[in-house]
Amino acid sequence: VAIASRISEFGFTPNRVAALGENLILLANLTGTAWLYIRFLRRRDGFNALEKWQIAYLPVYSAWAALVVAVFPVAFGFR
Repeated sequence: VAIASRISEFGFTPNRVAALGENLILLANLTGTAWLYIRFLRRRDGFNALEKWQIAYLPVYSAWAALVVAVFPVAFGFR
């Protein structure tokens, strides 16, 4: 919320957009992790599902990092 308010007040910068994207990725990851952890604690699912979720989410972080490194400099005019 703080980053979104800064963007609306002061405009887009590469750092703000990168931080906002990372926060959204983290929110999705933590939401999925919490859901699977609750299922594990209630014995409806095994711990393997949680492990697979975490491992399967690593490419999302890698893709975001690659996007920030490769696209952001060009998109923001190397500022």
